Amino acid sequence: MKIVYIIIDGLSDELIPELDNKTPLEVAFAPNIHYIANRGQVGRINTIFDGFPIESMVCIMGLLGYHPQKYYPNGRASFEAIAKGIPVYENDLVFRCNILEIEKKTKKLKDFTSNLISDRNARKIISKIKLPFDNWEIYPGQSYRNILIIRNSKIDAKQVKCFPPHMNIGENINKIMPIDINTDETISYLKDFLLDSHKQIAKLNIDTTGNMLWLWSPSVKPIWQSFKEKTGLKAASVSGLDFLKGMSMAAGIDYDTIPETTGYINTNYKAKAKYTINYIENYDFVLTHINATDEEAHQLNYKGKQKAIEIIDKEIIAPVLYHLEKNYKNDFRIIISGDHMTSSIDGKHKHYPVPYAVYGKNIEPSFIKQFSEKTLKHKKILDSINLLQQFVNYEQ
Repeated sequence: MKIVYIIIDGLSDELIPELDNKTPLEVAFAPNIHYIANRGQVGRINTIFDGFPIESMVCIMGLLGYHPQKYYPNGRASFEAIAKGIPVYENDLVFRCNILEIEKKTKKLKDFTSNLISDRNARKIISKIKLPFDNWEIYPGQSYRNILIIRNSKIDAKQVKCFPPHMNIGENINKIMPIDINTDETISYLKDFLLDSHKQIAKLNIDTTGNMLWLWSPSVKPIWQSFKEKTGLKAASVSGLDFLKGMSMAAGIDYDTIPETTGYINTNYKAKAKYTINYIENYDFVLTHINATDEEAHQLNYKGKQKAIEIIDKEIIAPVLYHLEKNYKNDFRIIISGDHMTSSIDGKHKHYPVPYAVYGKNIEPSFIKQFSEKTLKHKKILDSINLLQQFVNYEQ
């Protein structure tokens, strides 16, 4: 039995007035996704956990059978750090460190990606930033995504409340500075560093709209049970994002660095399909994650999101599905789902169930004609933590 799980990040959406009150998924030309839904089981998944942020890491943890209550390291930054080969120790405090744009006059958060700043310009900024203490370390990442670590921190990650930048567009930055949960007061040394980063970047001659650093997703060293021990399945993952590579490392899931996988709409789809197919030969379970749909929605680009769905359907799902049907007959299962809803109207993640479809061995067909939020509106809702248990016999 071969199992391939394709997660299309931020797949579902709200109704878009410019699309005649339809969603990008509903209007996209995606015959392979519809084929899988028609011949397989369909439904909706609740991927959100009370008390945890609506973000990909939490949602995907649940989809893989890891309950955040037990395995969430308080944030995704530590996963991104270990994916880069940066050591994370027991008492370290790890932050995601975005380069973002704030409006000069209003000090409102304008763009959490700095207009998708290039890796080159991002590295120029990160390399020039002066840190306030000797036990602080900063590391460049992908575009606007970077890592800051406070070694042997005196404050635990669970004590720090940070505000995700993509969920706070338009907010005055002084109202969303990091807070000590115990005292409900702003953590002064973190606030001072962020404000100082704005002054430092202003003095640099770099061609970018980015003008400030932003700390969020405070986290600690993750300690996970391996996916093989949990499910009995030998697994591999295909992704262009560091946090998922870090999750894979924590779960003992194999992965490779795939050329030209960016996390955006210009990612190398064919390479992702090729790696997925190659992994199928030697692994029981393959997780393939595509982030382009989420990024397009964050940019309020519903047309770009529709285009990304169509490319994913053609360049990834079509060849993977063909390979499975040709080489494994009916001895496989392919799962398609989102991880959370991302709105193309306001660019935020939403607290709504996401659609899923499973096709393959011993799966009864739904005969549904279209895979969309509308057609699955009244379907049964599963908790994400229980999804894989329908098809793989294991204990949580």
